[in-house]
Parts: sequence; C-alpha cells; structure tokens
Amino acid sequence: MRYKCTVAYLGANYEGWQTQKRNTSIQEIIEAVLYKITNQEIIIVGSGRTDAKVNAKGQVFHFDTDLVMDEYKWKGALNAYLPDDIYINNVEEVEDTFHARYAVKKKEYIYHIMQEYDVFKKDIALYIPYQLDIEAMQEASKEFIGEHDFTSFNASSLEEYPNQTRIIDDIKFEIDNKDILISFIGKGFLRYMVRMMIAALIEVGRGAMNKEDIIELLNKPSKKGFAKNAEAHGLCLNRVEYFDILALNELGMIREVLDQDKISDKEYVFTTRNTQEVLGYFDNIKNIIYIYQKDNIDLAKTLINDLEKRLNKNIDIELIA
Repeated sequence: MRYKCTVAYLGANYEGWQTQKRNTSIQEIIEAVLYKITNQEIIIVGSGRTDAKVNAKGQVFHFDTDLVMDEYKWKGALNAYLPDDIYINNVEEVEDTFHARYAVKKKEYIYHIMQEYDVFKKDIALYIPYQLDIEAMQEASKEFIGEHDFTSFNASSLEEYPNQTRIIDDIKFEIDNKDILISFIGKGFLRYMVRMMIAALIEVGRGAMNKEDIIELLNKPSKKGFAKNAEAHGLCLNRVEYFDILALNELGMIREVLDQDKISDKEYVFTTRNTQEVLGYFDNIKNIIYIYQKDNIDLAKTLINDLEKRLNKNIDIELIA
C-alpha cells in the first residue's frame, strides 16, 4: 500500500526535513514512529527539503507498507507517537503512480515578517524593527515572476545543479495589521532561493537596493552577485499541489501537461522522471505515445505495462516524423 500524508511542523527544534543520522530531522522522527507502528524500516519520501528552522503547514510525504489500516487510524496512530510540534493533518491511500517528489505541480512558500514584535510569533516570523517600503517591495518582486536564471539568488552549487533556471508563477503580498506575508508560488525552488529573494526585497524595502539592482542580478547571474539570506524561521512551506500521473518508473513518466511544457491541445506528456524533460506526448484518445526521438522508444516501452493496466487499454508507440 502507498499512503500520502500531509504534515505540519514547527522547525525550531530540528535540523530540517532531511535525515541527518542524528535523530534531529523531521524525516527521522516520522520514520522512527512508523517503525514503532509497523516494526518495519520504512523510508518516507518528501515533496522536497526544508532547511533547519523552516516551518511547514502543508509538507507532503509518501510511504509504502504492507500493513493495511484505515486512513483515519493511520492518522491517529502517527500523531499518538509524534512530538507536539509535528502533526499529521491528513493520510490518504493513493495509487503507486503517486510520488511526493516527482509529481509536484506547484509549491507555495510564505515568508512572515512582523514589524511589531510578538513573542508568540518569534518562531514563525522575522522581526524587522524599522519601517519597510512595501510598495517598493511589491514592485521589485514582479521582476522575479516568470522564467529566470536564479544563479544569483540561491545557494545550490552549479556543479550539482548546472541549470539554475526556474519559473515563479506568482508572488503575492498580504498585509495583516503590522505583519507582512509574502507568498511565492512555483514548481520548484533551489536551496535558500526564497530566503535570498526575501533578503533582496527587504533590502529594497529599507532603501538599500532598488528594482534595477534585482534586474541586473537576474541578467548577470553569478554566485558572487548577492550574498544575503533571510532567516529561516520566517519561512513556511504552505502547500504542495500535485498533477495526475498515469505511469511512473525510475526513468520516466506519463503525466498531466503543465503550462511550461508549451504543448497545446494535449492532456498528458511523456517525460524523464528526474528532470522532466519532455520527450513526447500521450494521446489518450488514440491510445498512442508519440515520441520525438527514436532513442526514447525503449524508455516509453518501460511505461506501457503500467499505462495499460491503469487504463485497461492497449497502448501503441509511434515516432513523430
């Protein structure tokens, strides 16, 4: 069985999501609880990493087990053992084509700034004692929206991630009394990417930078371009949205079309799993996987069994001339 879980946590007491082998990460705490319940070594797969001190309202993970239990009982059993700063909001049985990491359609991160100190928000919001020019911040934030090379605004190495182009769908500001909440919506973010963009917007808000500085940093990407990083505890992974997957294996997938795929009038595309490079598309009316290059036919063949099983139809493969 595969189960999809939505979890909320306060990051103050943890070294982030990913296992650290020191029993100090969210992942390790949850896996230890699963062992108590199932007596099985279960590795959970999250939608992505959150760093030390970063919070979450809607982090998602999945796990596989042969222990069958009602979804509500799973939720109760997990929360009975978890500490009070980690809480499972929802457990849902899903098909094995669901993948918490590779099926991500969009994520929303929210950064919380308070301009009047509130002791009850100290672990979830950054306190800035000086006045910020919110209008200037909003105007500058528009420069981040769309497809850009974010090399200047993240800490991921170019060796690990040579392509640091990402797409931000939207950035929204919400003013709640003297609190500023800034949300970033996009498919994927590099390490410290949101926090570095926030740091730049704060610099704009206090008059140390302007919109033109951000434009220049985007147009001239460099790891030495911008070195500031907003504190982690103000950041929260608010929600993760998923697309539909018809077939999935370690190398490829057939998944729902996204706007950035730039394929009109099609419902599903054939992609690699890790990079999600579009290799073709699936016509679910004709039941044919169309391939752009002959080299990708063998990969498409590995997905046919799962696709036929799910759709209860015979699937063909054709090379686009």
